[in-house]
Amino acid sequence: MANEVLAEKDRQNIIFDVVDGIPASADESDEVRSYRAQIESDNTMLEYLAEELGFNNVLFEYLSQG
Repeated sequence: MANEVLAEKDRQNIIFDVVDGIPASADESDEVRSYRAQIESDNTMLEYLAEELGFNNVLFEYLSQG
């Protein structure tokens, strides 16, 4: 389910921003906004996409923030 529009590094940065609670910036592209919305609204998708990029346990950190 890799996102072919966004580079791997961009997808990693978006996941890190979401996990760290960094809000979206006003100048994000439609692709970035869509990817961010997808992982912000679905914890399972966040975990799946993070694992696809080689990261484990990001969901634990994401859920432990609040």
